[in-house]
Order: sequence, then C-alpha cells, then structure tokens
Amino acid sequence: MQYQVMMLDIPSDLHHALIHRFQGMDVDFTVATTLQNATYLCAGQPFHLIVIRFIGIALCDKSLIALRQASYAPIIVLFDHYDVENARSALQSGADLCVGTQWPVELTADHVMAQFRRYAAYDHYKNTKSNDFQVGDIYIDPSRCVVRVKERSVRLRPREFSLLLYFMQHPNIVLTANQICKGAWGLDYTQPVGRAVHELRKQIEANPNQPCYIKTVYRMGYRFTGYLSKTCDN
Repeated sequence: MQYQVMMLDIPSDLHHALIHRFQGMDVDFTVATTLQNATYLCAGQPFHLIVIRFIGIALCDKSLIALRQASYAPIIVLFDHYDVENARSALQSGADLCVGTQWPVELTADHVMAQFRRYAAYDHYKNTKSNDFQVGDIYIDPSRCVVRVKERSVRLRPREFSLLLYFMQHPNIVLTANQICKGAWGLDYTQPVGRAVHELRKQIEANPNQPCYIKTVYRMGYRFTGYLSKTCDN
C-alpha cells in the first residue's frame, strides 16, 4: 500500500535522512506550507506520519489539538529550543514524540521511523483482531475506521468518528458536553461540541434538522438512540 507522510518546515538534513530511510517503500511525501494548511490537508486525506517543526511555542498547543482532531497519525514535533515543559505541553496536546533540532540527525530519524513502524506496520494495518459492533441501524469498526448506516457506507473525519464511537459506546445515555470532550477526544471542555454533533448529523441522519440517532436533551446534552424504525418521531 502507499503511505502518506506530511512534513512542515523540517530541517533539510532530516528531510533527506527520512527520504533515505523510506527508500524501497511506496511513500508519498506532502510538504505543508503552514500549520493551518497542515490541518486542512489532514481533514481531507489520511496520513500515516506527520513531522512538524515549531520555531516558537506560542501556537503549539492549539495547533496540535487541531491536528489531532483531524488525524490519527503519529505527530512528531521538532523544537528549535527544546525543554521539558514545552515537550510535556505538546505531548498533552496531541504530539506522540518531541525532539530537538539540535539532536543528532540519525537519532532523530530513528525515533521518527520507530513511531511510523509502530503505527503503520504493527498496530494500525496488521491488527487482525476485530472489535466491531452495531447499535441499532449503525455499524462501526474502530480498527478499520468503517461506519455503515443501514448498510450505507459513511466516511467520517477523525473528530466525528471519535464522537460517534463514544456515542455508540454509551447508547441511550444523556451525555453532557464535558463528558463528550473528555470521553470522545480526551480534552477539557474547550471544544465546540455542538458543531461536531452538527457535522456528524449531516453524515448519518436522513434529515439533520430532525435527527433520529442523536437527540438533543435541552440544557443537558445529547443522547444516542441507534434508531431502528424507518420513520422518525418528533
């Protein structure tokens, strides 16, 4: 299969080292121009590895949260000025590995390849254990990121996929916005839950304005029903 690797502003010597490491593999390299562009690219296609460089740290955490919502791929962060607190903050915001640009290039390349190997070769693509299940009309397979609604295949972005999975793991339970942020995305209550629910409804509901599967519970939160009937009551 072809692997997708995205890079943003990484040093040229590391870039060349990684290209050399990937020789003999079917890899397509994408160079993002900005952090916003990187997030946009992740929302539009799957990546298997993301390597980005932060010269400053002001936008680091916010950008990593946005990237993590858009992609499951390992995110490797390079800091020009590496310190423990910055690394901890980045890891808590979604990074999988933090390294310094002053580290030996070959060592950094080894760390990057180890993250890629674990995600692409061991866990994500060769894991044959199935943990799929169905609630009402909706089938989900988390290991393959497959969703079907009444046998209709639905393609979801990682953020909405995680939200649907959390709903399906807690059917017919009223979930607050805080519970959803923690349970679906592992984040504090800082995310626009309503917007994510709206986007998910557009994909799985026959009529998002009269939802059957995700009910709004006034001033409390949302409840997933797994609705089985051909018609939807109000």
